[in-house]
Amino acid sequence: MRFLTSSRYRNIIVNLLLLLAIVIYLLQPINWQVELPAIFWIRQGCLLVIWVGLFYLITKILIPGLLFKNKQPAFFGLFIASIILTVLIGKVMELALHYQEAMSAVIPFFGKHSKYSIDSFMVFTTIFISVVGASIEIVKKWNRDNELRLQLEQEKTASELSFLKAQINPHFFFNTLNNIYALNRINSEKAGDAIYTLSHMMRYILYDTHKDTTIKKEVQFIEDYIKLMQLRLTDKVELVFIKSGIGFDHHIAPMFFLPYIENAFKHGISPSHPTRISIQICSDEYGVTMEVRNTLVEQEGQLLEESSGIGLRNTKRRLDLIYPGRYELKIDTHTPENEYVVLLKLKL
Repeated sequence: MRFLTSSRYRNIIVNLLLLLAIVIYLLQPINWQVELPAIFWIRQGCLLVIWVGLFYLITKILIPGLLFKNKQPAFFGLFIASIILTVLIGKVMELALHYQEAMSAVIPFFGKHSKYSIDSFMVFTTIFISVVGASIEIVKKWNRDNELRLQLEQEKTASELSFLKAQINPHFFFNTLNNIYALNRINSEKAGDAIYTLSHMMRYILYDTHKDTTIKKEVQFIEDYIKLMQLRLTDKVELVFIKSGIGFDHHIAPMFFLPYIENAFKHGISPSHPTRISIQICSDEYGVTMEVRNTLVEQEGQLLEESSGIGLRNTKRRLDLIYPGRYELKIDTHTPENEYVVLLKLKL
């Protein structure tokens, strides 16, 4: 199968099929109920050489050298000239071989035409070979350009995903280390637990996020993050984490849920007012759904609504690249219950 999918071998097959078609056409008179002279077969052999030469002249010289270099007037002029020249060469060859005289002795029909008249079948075949050759080469060029474009798009997407992921991870660690620094000034023992939890999370990011991960591993990572965040929560924060259907071993691109959960902890906690953070992750045979809710907290007279940080923007961009048409993302920045709600559904 690799033989057939290689563009080089496809080109060889196409050329051989065209050559075979020409040979079959030239050998067709074998079925005639007439004993043909040797001059006829010499003429057929010469036509084969002429048409093959015309085919390669168009496909290997005129099209690459003129048409693909935006020299269309020169190409079409030489294209028509090559067809006319081929027909004239064929006619001169017939005159040199005394082809019509030889054929008139066998088939009286040939004697009814002037020996200088042009064979309409030879003209049609010459035009057909020229057009087919040009079409094949143009289609091959289009396929090559399309394959190159797809390859460049894939490389660009892979590069962009790597860049977005590299931005998300430092963004997460920057916020987490700030939290541990603040916690260390209050309770050094809890800070030590936080560092251990963070090291466990770093191991996951370093070794398990270079390729697709599983829902189960991603949920375990989120549990570690929640455990880390709980170390700095006060009694005024109600935290609810619900998971279901984690047994469905779906594969998923890593670090999709974290930015929205991190955003809830960043903007849904108040040191003086009761707040609530609710996280639900449900998986079934069709995919996974995440819902994150957090109380909107006023700070300095303003509501901290949708974050403008790179984490949320990059996660949205990664969704567009990895799951185009397979995800649903709804964000309600201010519900009647005074909550910020994120609902993400992935079809896996």
